[in-house]
Amino acid sequence: MFKRLLAVIFLVGLAIPALALAQTPPYTYPQTIGTSSVSILPANPARKKIIFHNPNDTAKIAVCPVGPNRLSGSSQAAIVAVINGAGCSTLLPYQTIEVSGSTASGPQQAMGSAWVGIASAGGSAITIWEFE
Repeated sequence: MFKRLLAVIFLVGLAIPALALAQTPPYTYPQTIGTSSVSILPANPARKKIIFHNPNDTAKIAVCPVGPNRLSGSSQAAIVAVINGAGCSTLLPYQTIEVSGSTASGPQQAMGSAWVGIASAGGSAITIWEFE
């Protein structure tokens, strides 16, 4: 009986550190995009942070959240990704940008919008890491 109790305590002791270390890794979206604006990241209301990386030698990549625009009198159509376009962030070769909903003080900001992207050359890679 005593040996059985020691075995259970030992197994529980092994399980607790494993549970403490378990965490959700970032979700990775390695993609290839071209010279037309395409969806690169689906909407996710649980999203806390996104990292975009351009691993290309020469191609520029632009990313932007899908609209609609909130300016009064503007079109309510979804935003289209354009290199160096309004509302887009353009990544130069080997550049990485982080889009975070965190604030210096206060609650985490919502950033669940879907994202679109475009490249200056066809067959360009983009890597996206999403954190919840």
